[in-house]
Amino acid sequence: MSDDLWIFASKILPIFVYPVGLTVALMALGFIFGAFNMRGLKGLSFVLALAVLWLSSMPIVAKHLYADLERRYPPVSIEESPTADVAIVLGGAIGQPFPPRVYVDLAGSADRVWHAARLYRQKKVPEIVISAGNIVGGDSVESEASLIAGLLGEWGVPSEAITIEGASRNTYENAVATRELFGTEGWTSALLVTSAAHMPRAMAVFRKAGLNVTPSPTDVRVVGPMSTTVDDFLPHVGALALTTGAIKEWIGFIVYRMAGWA
Repeated sequence: MSDDLWIFASKILPIFVYPVGLTVALMALGFIFGAFNMRGLKGLSFVLALAVLWLSSMPIVAKHLYADLERRYPPVSIEESPTADVAIVLGGAIGQPFPPRVYVDLAGSADRVWHAARLYRQKKVPEIVISAGNIVGGDSVESEASLIAGLLGEWGVPSEAITIEGASRNTYENAVATRELFGTEGWTSALLVTSAAHMPRAMAVFRKAGLNVTPSPTDVRVVGPMSTTVDDFLPHVGALALTTGAIKEWIGFIVYRMAGWA
């Protein structure tokens, strides 16, 4: 299978097993069973749809799934961070400045950009490479890497310390493109900056590409002790988002392994 097909598989196919997509599919199946007067299967489909949506929306489920990813590479303070030749910042951190926006939109993962700026300002790295193109089939004003570079400039990182790689479309292409830069720039070590939940897949891919990277995670979303109050068993839209994010990472990891990228 070509790289483009694997990229399609990793970006598109998970939609059908995300909680909302799976719930809709089960509901649709229930209506089909009802149209053929198969009442038992119709009822089963509706019950399964409700179960999938409820379980995926429970904070206790979402927190455990997401924390399992985040806690594999715990974050460290800037002061305790090792030094390296360069910091590699991955995309998915900001939204395009489409009208009526005037500027870029800071997404939940924008911590990646701020974290990289702090690493530079604290002299943990002398350079930053931004590896961030745009998603398959996505519209854009310019590459996300260029937009992130603008933010880094506003946050005190000079342009001569920034290398832009704006062609890659996913984590695998991030690693391949960055490997080429290692060869041309003479870098031998790097701090890999991405969200904590994305770090396990990113580390597997970059190490598979033969790069000497040290995890420097940020954007931690599950904080504090795991509680077991009544509220943790009731549906919540924020929990549904966390569950979906965890499933995205697990499926992405499986697809990357199948493609030989991780």
